[in-house]
Amino acid sequence: MNERSGFNLSENSNETSDYESLISQILARVNELSPAGFEQLITDLLIRMGYEVFKNAKRRTSAGAIQGIIIEDRPGYNPIYIQTRKLEKGSIITSWNMQSFGDAVERKAGRGLLATNANFSKPAQDYAKKKHIILIDGHILARLMIVHNFCVNVREVVEIKSLDPSAFKDYDI
Repeated sequence: MNERSGFNLSENSNETSDYESLISQILARVNELSPAGFEQLITDLLIRMGYEVFKNAKRRTSAGAIQGIIIEDRPGYNPIYIQTRKLEKGSIITSWNMQSFGDAVERKAGRGLLATNANFSKPAQDYAKKKHIILIDGHILARLMIVHNFCVNVREVVEIKSLDPSAFKDYDI
């Protein structure tokens, strides 16, 4: 089983095509969402993933606005600042498009998370590394949704068990 995807991606091309089909279906539905709906989807997914998320109560007035904060630890010493960008299908986020958010994260001396349904250019990816920004594009978003059973149905679960011979070595007295 491929742990990153949650699917058994063996040599069987049907399983691979089913997985790719599910990603395409998720992306098609995500692309239909409004920006507010997309922001809520990201917030709910992060909560499903086990993070505590606080949304910014202020209305966003600029492209660099921080929309929420993930608190990584109980005292709140490691906040991750969140921004979502719902764009038209096929759009690409450039490093220039990310600068205001990167500057906002840098002013707070923190880390950022930028989630989008679009893709990131290579310069944008390089900029994000430099500014400590985690990037979630459409494909990563779809895979996270699958792995965390978010907005997807589980059709079948199969467990196949075998003997673990090393588990008995403690009992060979």
